[in-house]
This record gives sequence, C-alpha cells and structure tokens, in this order.
Amino acid sequence: MRLAIAAFIIITEIVFIYSMASAGIEFVLSSIVLTLAVLMQLWFGIRRDAPIPADIVAFIFSWLFLDLAPKVQLLSSPEELVNTSTVVPGRVLVTNLLCAVFIVTFTVVYASLQRRSAIGKTAKESNLNVAVPPQFTSVGICLLLGICVVVVAVLGRTPYQGDAAQAVITPSTLVIKKFLLFLPSAALLIFLHEMIRSRQRWVFSSICVLVLLLMLVLITENPLTEKRNALGPVYLGLIFVVFESKLRSINRRLLLLVGSMVLIFPAITVLTHSHRQFLHGVKLDAVVGTLKDHYLSVNYDAWANTYTIVEMVNRQGIGWGRQLLGDFLFFVPSSIWHTKPMATGIAIGNYLIMHHSGWFTNLSAPLVGEGYIDFGAVGVVLYGAALAMLVAWLNRLARDSGKWVSFPVAIYASLFLMLALRGSLMIVFAYATGAVLAFLLASACLSIGRRPIGQRYYRRNVHSRSPDHESMPTLGVSALHHQSKG
Repeated sequence: MRLAIAAFIIITEIVFIYSMASAGIEFVLSSIVLTLAVLMQLWFGIRRDAPIPADIVAFIFSWLFLDLAPKVQLLSSPEELVNTSTVVPGRVLVTNLLCAVFIVTFTVVYASLQRRSAIGKTAKESNLNVAVPPQFTSVGICLLLGICVVVVAVLGRTPYQGDAAQAVITPSTLVIKKFLLFLPSAALLIFLHEMIRSRQRWVFSSICVLVLLLMLVLITENPLTEKRNALGPVYLGLIFVVFESKLRSINRRLLLLVGSMVLIFPAITVLTHSHRQFLHGVKLDAVVGTLKDHYLSVNYDAWANTYTIVEMVNRQGIGWGRQLLGDFLFFVPSSIWHTKPMATGIAIGNYLIMHHSGWFTNLSAPLVGEGYIDFGAVGVVLYGAALAMLVAWLNRLARDSGKWVSFPVAIYASLFLMLALRGSLMIVFAYATGAVLAFLLASACLSIGRRPIGQRYYRRNVHSRSPDHESMPTLGVSALHHQSKG
C-alpha cells in the first residue's frame, strides 16, 4: 500500500512539474522539496508497532492537505487560490518550504522518540499482561446509563434546532454539544473496548447496554447534529475498537483511512452541509459532483491559508505567542479579556475580506501556519516537534492496559488529530476539552463500586514480592485480590 501511495505521489509531482514549468522555478523547486518531505514521512514517519493510527493520520494530512490539494488547485487556477488569495511565486516558495520543514521535523523527532520507546517495551508489556483486568459494576453502569439518558432526553433537541453546518458555537452550546451530548459516545467507546479486551462473556445485559448506548450515539452524532470532522473520530473510533486485532496492519489502516478521506468524507459533505438533502434523499449526481470538486473547495484550504499567513506575517509581523495564549485561554470570555485574540482562522478570513475578495471567515488555520504566525520559522520547527511528541505520547497511552479509558481516549484522539492539524487551535482546544471531560466522567461513573487503590497496589507490588516476604501482608493483599475479583 505504501509503495502504491508513493508511486501516486511521484506521478502527481511529475504531472505538476510538467504543467507548471513555465510558471517559475519557485514552483518547481519548492514542490520537489515538499514532495520529498512527504515521501520521507510516508517511509519513516509511520511505525509498524504503533498501536493507534495517529502517525498515519498525520501523514494523510501532510499528503492530502499540504501536497496533493494545492497542486490540484494551482493547476486549476494558477493565479488565485481557493481562499481568494493572489498567487505570488516567491510566497509559494516560502509556503512549500515551511510545510516541508514542518513535515521533516515531525518525521525526525517522531522516529527518534519511537526508537527510544521501543527499548524495554517488551518487559513493560509483559508486566501489564499480569494485571487484573478491570470489571464494571452494576452500580456504575446504571449510573452512567441514567446520566446519558437524562442528558439526551433533556438536551438532545438542541442540535436539531439549527443547521449544524452553520450554527454559531457559543460557550453554552459548546458545553452541551461537545461535553454533555458527547458523553454517550465516550461511554460506548469505553464499554465496548473493555468488553472486547477483557474477553468477558456477552450476556444479555451487556448487549442491552451496548444497544442503548449505540442508540443514544445515533441520536446525538449524525449528519443532522454534527459536521463530518466530529462524526469521523466517533464512528472510525468504533471501527478501530471492534476490529482492533485486524487493523494492526499498516496496509489495512492506510486503506481504511485513505478511503475515508478520499471517498467517504467528501460524499458525507452532501449530507452534513445540506439537511434538506439528508431528509428528502440524496441524488447520485450531487455526490459525484461533490467528489469531483472537493479538492477545489475550501474544504482543502489548509495550504492556501498557510500561504495567507505568510502574507499576514510579512505585513503585520510575528505575534510572539499571542495566538497561542488565546488558544490556551479559550474559555475566558471576550467581555472580560477585551483584547483577546480571535481564532486564527477567523483572523485569516478578516484579512482576506480586507485585502482580497474574501467573503466569509469560517476558515481553517493549519498547525504549520499557527506556528509561523506566532514564532516564525522557529515556530514551525517547534510545532512539528510538539506534534511528534503528542503522537508518541498517544502511542504510549494506548499501550497502558492498566486503565480502561486509555485506549479509547488514544484512538479517539488519534482520529481527532485530523481536525487538530487543520485548525484553528482555539477551536481544537475547546472541542478537545469537552471530549476529555466526557471520557473522564464516563470512566468515573464506571469506576464507582470498585477499589482502584487496592487494585493498583496489587498490580504494582504483589508480583514483585519474593517468597521470603510472603507473610501476614501477603495474606491481606490476597484477600484484597479476592474481593476485587468479586
């Protein structure tokens, strides 16, 4: 699969160079450098031993959003980008080089971190295999189900009262949609993964819990309530949880995720961006037209917006962390912080309206652009390294079998990474905070009635005791272990 993708990337580059050779040496040389960076990430930035597809998601973003889409857009319109910016060869050169630096930095740092984490990993996994598998209690399950049912019954109508594609996200709707109404999805991912991982028997009560949670997820997460960037991590996460053992192959992961990004997600746009078509039926020509023009739309404006950020920095200067501070403090209202920076995507939209022929502000701001607008070229390197450390940390989190919430959070975060890479960071932090709180609340509810302190003590200490120390304290731990099984 990787060889086929590499061949496609090379063929695309040859066609682009042949077609754009007369446009200037800046187009040709910078495009070659960017293509080599993408090929480097494909070969060295995807690990076979990675338990989750976070590194594959990072590659797909680099390939589709920073390499393929801008080539298609420039071939179609060599003078104006999809976000209405005017094409300048020198700025194209800088943008491609910045994207290449970002990709190479991520690849080098990630490969180095994964190589270090591989040392001693076998011993760690052998210790985790002897851990007592956590089990849910009836009290915890009933409490979580009760909360989910009440939340959906009381607040479930909120997302249906407006167009999900055009609704304005306020602090109240953020809490409702991204935290409370996401709780069934978090609960389903945790419960389903634990049932599969611990190999518990599928009794009637467990099936009823899964069916009820799935029904709640279908009510809260569908094309009428969310856009595809929110639906993808949930339903792809369920697929990765159910078929975890079968999706450990790089080829299968690439096939699923590339197919989703190239075919399924563009087709879903017809539903998520037009509720009338979803309710009254979708015509085949609408789907074909969406697939045909998808790369020429603002859905793939990441490279174009990075290009615009380069222009903004040339005129306005580097922000020196101002945008990043606003991202971290997204929860502070503007009425208190009067000089609070707006999301970078909105700032790009306002700039395009003022200096070009832009007409809306609902734009993305990719991570490479976020780094450049705050810290210049150094920021591009820092953000690329930070992305590599995040992906490596998610791999370690997914391997932590001592906590049942670890793998569901890691798999959801790895798929949510596509939204994080596309930006803006302020929106990403707000959405991610709600999801994390939902996972923590679901895990806390399911933990009620258990003895996590005793189980943790048992896992860490009972297997390291020597026979000489098996006296009265050992009997106490054994009794505690017996109780935890019950």
